[in-house]
Amino acid sequence: MGRVWSPLLVQGELVLASGPRPHTRALTQELAHFALRGGPGAVLWADGDHGFNPYDFAEMNLERGFDAEWGAERLLVKRCMTPFQWDTVLTRHLKEKLTALAASAAPAALVLAAPYEDLFSTDELQDWEREDYIEYSLAHLKGLAEEFDLPVVIAVDMARWCTVNPLMAWKAFEAADQRFAVRRSGEGWEAFEVSREVLAGGALAHLRQRTLTDFGGREVPSPTVRLVAQPARLDRTARAVAVERGR
Repeated sequence: MGRVWSPLLVQGELVLASGPRPHTRALTQELAHFALRGGPGAVLWADGDHGFNPYDFAEMNLERGFDAEWGAERLLVKRCMTPFQWDTVLTRHLKEKLTALAASAAPAALVLAAPYEDLFSTDELQDWEREDYIEYSLAHLKGLAEEFDLPVVIAVDMARWCTVNPLMAWKAFEAADQRFAVRRSGEGWEAFEVSREVLAGGALAHLRQRTLTDFGGREVPSPTVRLVAQPARLDRTARAVAVERGR
């Protein structure tokens, strides 16, 4: 496994982060800010519902001791309002931009696609079109994560998606390398890692507390990460990861 900035940002992997829309909107801004702080790289955000809020991002900067416009030139947001724009951005424009950045002094550090499910679930598409679009998109995003050695995060509301189109929701779950259910916790976040594997009795007791410097190999002003020995109430076995907001 490559270098990890946080449990949700794994180099070379496709990560699914699931939660109610207000939570994933806020979380993706947190992840973008965290990735920008980790180095000179850019963040590419495919935004399907005006989820990025520049005023909230500026306020986050000020709270953490940066100028309001810090990082703005490296946070590249592409608005997508139709399923056809969404498909074009995810399957063509992303690779073009990643390739261009790879040849620069500041290659991309993170790709965000949020909310991932809506524009593939629209009534503008027939069932067979939805399935074709999402199968190709997931395979393509996994390929980009590996090719450019960066995390690609798709933010979804899995509970809602499963009621609207369970087949597509399951395809995304199966395709992802990492899967988390996220929620607010005080001033920070809790992210419960969802796995198919059944943990043997007592396995959680062997998990040790970890910080981001364990993964990064260098000092990074970042939140701490700890593994909590308490499974989440999910349909599948889970282990909990609490992420506290840095100051």
